[in-house]
Amino acid sequence: MNWLLAFADNGFNFFEGFDWRTELVYLFRIVLAGILGFLIGVERSHRQKEAGMGTHFTVGLASALFTVISLKIGEIANGDGARVAAQVVTGIGFLGAGIIFFRRENLHGLTTAAIIWSTSAIGMACGAGMYIVSVSGTALIIVLQLILHTAPFKRHGQRLLLVRFYHSDEFQKTLQLYFGITQFHRYKVTRTADGKLQVDAVIRPNQNYHAEKINNFIENNDAMISIERLEDL
Repeated sequence: MNWLLAFADNGFNFFEGFDWRTELVYLFRIVLAGILGFLIGVERSHRQKEAGMGTHFTVGLASALFTVISLKIGEIANGDGARVAAQVVTGIGFLGAGIIFFRRENLHGLTTAAIIWSTSAIGMACGAGMYIVSVSGTALIIVLQLILHTAPFKRHGQRLLLVRFYHSDEFQKTLQLYFGITQFHRYKVTRTADGKLQVDAVIRPNQNYHAEKINNFIENNDAMISIERLEDL
């Protein structure tokens, strides 16, 4: 019985001076950061991007958690905790760099990497108790992405096509005339197994770039092999 009383006394001493209110405030900040990151991830997942809801939720929550830890250490160690928050930016930079890749003269993942970086900043703002700033930043990111993917902006967006065809000067002129181009951005010629010359060319069409017209062009020209969209048109 005596050991039980001694354990109870030590247990209460363990919680002595524990600030429940501060802990709950920190918990609220962490959860809010995760929710805001999740909302950003919903928009990214809807567009089938490289990082979705789980990634953005984790980035937002973890950034807030590191910021809260930084604040707590700062109280104990007189400001040294700021180093923890500073390392979050570096860590997120490496994470974002892993998403970006370059393929066939086209850059992929740059916007998603920038949004992950922004999600981390929102999480840090939540961890620091800047609720209005973090919620407003989340809303701005989501609204901007929705606006940029509306018809007026996509209509004037960059269009790139990877065109494969069998080489001939006559068909090359036909191709340029149909898509309204004056030059090829990349022009690679290889010889196939049956001795034909195959061209891989990157173009930016000024006309006839819709899927139905592209399909008709392929069907009506035997010299065409394939046309691949390097970006959403």
